[in-house]
Amino acid sequence: MSARSGVSAVRGWQVALLPIALAVAAWAAVRAATAGASFTTAIGLIGELTPAQVLGLGLVWFLGLYAHAIALAASLPGLTRLRALTLNLTGSAVSNVLPLGGLAGAALNLTMIRSWGHGSLDFARFVVVSKSCDVITKLLLPAVALLALLSSGALAPASAGPWTIPAAVAFAAGCLLLWALCGRATPLLRLVELAGRACSRLTRRTDRPVGASWRATVLDLLAGVDRIVRQGRVALTLGMAGYWLGQGALLWCCLRAVGVDAMPAVVFAGLVAERLMTLTVVTPGGTGPAEAGMVAVLIALGADATGSLAGVLLFRAFVVVAAIPAGALAGLGWWSARQVRGRNPGGRRP
Repeated sequence: MSARSGVSAVRGWQVALLPIALAVAAWAAVRAATAGASFTTAIGLIGELTPAQVLGLGLVWFLGLYAHAIALAASLPGLTRLRALTLNLTGSAVSNVLPLGGLAGAALNLTMIRSWGHGSLDFARFVVVSKSCDVITKLLLPAVALLALLSSGALAPASAGPWTIPAAVAFAAGCLLLWALCGRATPLLRLVELAGRACSRLTRRTDRPVGASWRATVLDLLAGVDRIVRQGRVALTLGMAGYWLGQGALLWCCLRAVGVDAMPAVVFAGLVAERLMTLTVVTPGGTGPAEAGMVAVLIALGADATGSLAGVLLFRAFVVVAAIPAGALAGLGWWSARQVRGRNPGGRRP
């Protein structure tokens, strides 16, 4: 598949998923309004925050990003944590501004990594490892959140029934991907082959069967990845755990700042819902579906409607909005260092 056809395919999926995402956001907005959530009052609650509170929340947000940089640095041998943080901020800034911004962010990150002496193959493996770790955690943690809700009493066993099968399926998919990332790709490859055969039979194409090259594509993506994962497994685990802990702490602090006192299990469930909705990259930063899913989960678990809306808007302001100027500054710093290095090629690399 060429790069142009790949972009066209992604855009096609984006157009197809956009009505669904908007419908989910509208449904959640209606549910929130029915529960008594007031957007005007929520904005008022955010406006009452003191500068010290905003700075404190910003510090929690940054600590979570730094923890994520540990995992990103482990995804590319030789990459420093400062450069990993720069990649994260600049890529997020682009993807949070533009529709389909993930591709533009990846192109910028590739240029940055090449300027630091790494090759295109290094970048490809970096993307596979870092994105796979992100997806794996998003698939594994719904089951953990469900267990936490049940054990804390925030969710009755009778109400957990509809969520058990989806959480179990997501957990199994996460384990399958994790196993492949660690060099045991046979189960995943068998599933890919079965999916390819099924698609070929459904489309009935004889000239170029759909899914015929899926197995080879997966093998190419996983080539050399298991070595990186084995070498950096501790940093990858600690970095992703620290990132999720930081995000959870930020959400809890945001809710507390606007007067919502929710159980840790409820906060964690809201975070898991938000992270899952960001997998639908139909809007910049998942804006719309992410907030809607988060607010709906918090309200359904008994949190105050208006306070939940205010806390979620405040949380997403850091996750999405604050990343834009921070990423712009990080990108400007990289560009300036590159210009200096270009004028002084024999000097020390900044």
